[in-house]
Amino acid sequence: MQRKYFTLPFALLPFVFASCGDEEIRTYKVATDIPTESAPVGTKVESKVESEKAPHDHAAHSGSATWQAPEGWEKEGAGQFLTAGYKLPGGGRVTVSKLGGDGGGLAANVNRWRGQVGMKPAPENELGGQAVAVPGSTRDMLLYNLSPESLAADADGILAAVLPLDSETWYFKFTAPPAVLKEKGGVFMDFLRTIRVAGENDQPAPPEAPGKPKITVTAPEGWEKSEGSAMRVASFAITGEGGATADVSVIPLPGDSGTVQENVNRWRNQLQIPPLDAADDPALGKKVDGPSGEYFLSHMVSTDPIMDGKMAAIGTAILAKPGITWFFKITGEAALVEANRGKFEEFVRSTTFP
Repeated sequence: MQRKYFTLPFALLPFVFASCGDEEIRTYKVATDIPTESAPVGTKVESKVESEKAPHDHAAHSGSATWQAPEGWEKEGAGQFLTAGYKLPGGGRVTVSKLGGDGGGLAANVNRWRGQVGMKPAPENELGGQAVAVPGSTRDMLLYNLSPESLAADADGILAAVLPLDSETWYFKFTAPPAVLKEKGGVFMDFLRTIRVAGENDQPAPPEAPGKPKITVTAPEGWEKSEGSAMRVASFAITGEGGATADVSVIPLPGDSGTVQENVNRWRNQLQIPPLDAADDPALGKKVDGPSGEYFLSHMVSTDPIMDGKMAAIGTAILAKPGITWFFKITGEAALVEANRGKFEEFVRSTTFP
């Protein structure tokens, strides 16, 4: 089945996983007992406020998207700008919103979220979202991880998915402090995997898996375990001479999560180097066999000193498994990343699955 990719004024979770100035504070008059969501850019209000409760474990239906809320999520009443809202046990809130057309544009809405977490606006080609396939559909969501390291422990970060359809756009947003995002990021991803597009499949939602997918990796000597972000299942920091640093992450995403060329070009954009036009360009990288399957390894270096006056580099490995694509990534000063290329490949090859 050929996957459709959309080129909208708001381009198609490119979760995700991406990273997000000040903006005008808007206020709205609503019923005092109904939770609300600030209006997305381009909002035209047509829905009425609803306050009835529904069972915690239920399928929500509205328009052309459906989803399954996990047991234990407390459903809130819908509001002027909300189709659904949920309070999570232990903290955090998930909201679902729908807007007509492109919803005012991807860049405008993602930059609104970036402003909420203290990040500067970014042009559309630098928003850095991660494509995530909708099960049983030709559609993709874009996932955004907006939880910068500078965020205060008691401030809210954001994980958000954007699903553009033919005549409307859906927004699935998880808001919580960084520690909660990290703890429950896998639960939110499980929730996203239940999303279906009406009329495109009749497959039932898959059973919910507790937490994040499991993986075992062996870190080389000199790599220190770090906290990382909510989407990571493993995270390491590397320190080199003169204070040079590099970051290593392992992130699982559902589905095929885009082609090798699309992912490599997204990483090349982060280094401010031109995209590669051909799917067979040797600069994309190479295939490598490993104990857990075939990996695609890539290495790229900036042409300008974009990291504290020094060149930056990114090394990656992509491992596709049934239902999940695993992304391994090392990012940092070019010389340090180069010095750790062998260790990074050994790290990737150490992967096993419980």
